[in-house]
Order: sequence, then structure tokens, then C-alpha cells
Amino acid sequence: MADGDSFNEMNSRRRKAQFFLGTTNKRAKTVVLHIDGLDDTSRRNLCEEALLKIKGVISFTFQMAVQRCVVRIRSDLKAEALASAIASTKVMKAQQVVKSESGEEMLVPFQDMVVEVEQNTELPDYLPEDESPTKEQDKAVSRVGSHPEGGASWLSTAANFLSRSFYW
Repeated sequence: MADGDSFNEMNSRRRKAQFFLGTTNKRAKTVVLHIDGLDDTSRRNLCEEALLKIKGVISFTFQMAVQRCVVRIRSDLKAEALASAIASTKVMKAQQVVKSESGEEMLVPFQDMVVEVEQNTELPDYLPEDESPTKEQDKAVSRVGSHPEGGASWLSTAANFLSRSFYW
């Protein structure tokens, strides 16, 4: 009976892990790429631009320490399209990271062929990063009916709060 319980527990853990990895989503998949040449921020920016141009890329994150990029794409987009876009930078080359049956990671090189990909030509402009202008106020926010001369009023409010909050 203990063996059956451990089997059920393993199955429930596997289902939870699949939920968090997103493998149950039929419209999207996750591809892990090892990118040779991804070693500084200028190359990262170049790679970002190449991936943003591909229609069907949902999101991506970089792991610069290990030269990897985790890309979430539509299920109908091929991983070769990602590799082709990265290769078009002329300074980087991508390989797909897959796990073997024993759980070890393996690098699978892509064929050196150009894959035609539908590109995002109408990318929206990013909002400027400047702070939005604010009106300069000459007064601090104050409670209606408070008197500027009554400096002790905030002290009495704090004292009342403390005396009501604690049992003495």
C-alpha cells in the first residue's frame, strides 16, 4: 500500500510540475537556446532585436552567465526560425538545449539553412522612460480642518491610536 501512495504522490507532483512549466498549453511551447557569442550587453541587445522581429515569439529571458535564452513561442513556430534569426546577426550562433532520457542536457545544433519567417514589421514604439511631469506643490497634503499652528495635533492623534491599540 505504501508503494501505491508513493506512486500517486509522484504523479501529482509531475502534474504540478507540468502546470508550472506550461506544457499543458497547446498554443505555446518553450525553447531553450544556447547562444555562442552571447557574452555582453551589446550582443544581448542585438539578439533581442532579432527575436522581437519574429512573429510568434511570446517572451524571452536571458541567462547571460551560461549564454542561454529561454524563449516562449507559438506552437506552430519552429525552433529553426529562432536559430535562423540569431544567425542573421552574423556574430552569434544558436543550438537547442534538450534533455536526454537520463536527464542530462544535450546541445543539438541546427542545420545551416535559412528559414523564412513572418516578421513583425509593425512594432509599436516604446514609451519614453522620462519621468512624467508633475505639478510643483507649495503645500504638503493635509487633512481638511487641520490647523497649521496646531503642531501638537498629530502627536495627540498618535497617542490616541497607541492607547486604543494596546491593552495596558
